[in-house]
Amino acid sequence: MLQIALKQTGQSRRKDKKWQMVIFDIPEKYRKTRNKFRVALKILGYQKLQLSIWVCPYDTLSETESLIKYYSIENCVKLLLVEEIDL
Repeated sequence: MLQIALKQTGQSRRKDKKWQMVIFDIPEKYRKTRNKFRVALKILGYQKLQLSIWVCPYDTLSETESLIKYYSIENCVKLLLVEEIDL
């Protein structure tokens, strides 16, 4: 159900041309949650910069915050808004 809901969100590039960045350190004992979170980030349009650093040019802040709450990983994730990225 979550994947269907995420796929239905309209993706529009941020008007300010900034990138949403997600940095996470989810412990190994929550490996399944970590893997599901990565899949959900891909669905939202995020690209892997490093294994636990993902970036997205779309306005996905509210969807990303919802994912973090859904998986109860608030203490393991940081959200940043960056102006420029060299991919």
